Parts: sequence; C-alpha cells; structure tokens
Amino acid sequence: MGPARAFKVVLCGDGGVGKTSIASVLAGAGFNPLQRLTVGVAHYVKDLQTGDGAVRLVIWDLGGEERFRFLAPVFLRGARGAVFVFDITREETFEHLEDWLDVTLSTVGDIPRVLVGNKADLEELRVVPRSYAELYAKRRGFLAYYEVSARTGAGLEEPFRKLAEAIAGCERGG
Repeated sequence: MGPARAFKVVLCGDGGVGKTSIASVLAGAGFNPLQRLTVGVAHYVKDLQTGDGAVRLVIWDLGGEERFRFLAPVFLRGARGAVFVFDITREETFEHLEDWLDVTLSTVGDIPRVLVGNKADLEELRVVPRSYAELYAKRRGFLAYYEVSARTGAGLEEPFRKLAEAIAGCERGG
C-alpha cells in the first residue's frame, strides 16, 4: 500500500458553531470545553482508509467571526472538499450557510461538500429541525447531512469519511 494521499478540506461556518472542537476531537486531541475562538486559521490532520486506499485529510479551520471573513477566498484556495457546520441551537448559524456556500462556490467551484449540524447533544435546545437541514442539503448539492456532537464525539467521523470517499473517487475520475 502506498503512502496516504493528502487533500485539503475546509471547515466553513460561523464562529462558535464548534468547527475547532470537531476538528480537534477528530484529530485525536479531545474536546476542550474552554475552547477559545480561532484567530485566523488552524490546521488538523485526519487519516482515513477509503475504498481507494489511505487518505489524509488536512483540515483547515478558519475563525468564523466576521472579522476573519476577508480571509475566506485565500483560505478556500486549493480546497478539495468542504464541511459546512452550523449549530442546531442557533438559527442564524443555519441561515448564514448560504453566505459560506456562495463564497466557496465562487472561489473553488462545486467541490464535494457535506453539511453538519453540531451540538446534537443539546436536543432540548434545538431550533433548526433536522428535516429543514436535510432538505437544504439536498437542494444545495451537499453529499449528505449529518448531526454530530463534538462534546460526546457522536457521529464525528462519518461526514469526513463520506467526504474522503468522494474526494478519492473524484481523483480516480469516478
């Protein structure tokens, strides 16, 4: 088996939705309840096995605050896949997905992407119905919609695995 092929994957979404926590837990660093807002860009690595062999996802995490928005086109350049994250307990983070999608499409085109609703452990505080998010994902060309919890780790690997399979398949011309 050859070395893992590395692909840049970007995390898109508003500040405070849990992008850094998702990346951190996925990369094996664990959940930090005192996680600070990301300033600028942070990187994480996740190795996965796909049907097309070993894949290394280099996950780029951009601070979601408005003041970092100007970095988005630079941040997105060269991305092979994207994970769009919103917080199921904050409706505006769902509404802002469209802005993130617009800048992504205009910068890197129609790359494979998944939609992730984070904070599934806070079901009692949910304001974005699962059916809304599923419909949005279908309408806007996402590979799939997933609900995860960075706090408990539930469901975190699935969206990245789906993305890795899609990217590796694109590479192969599949």
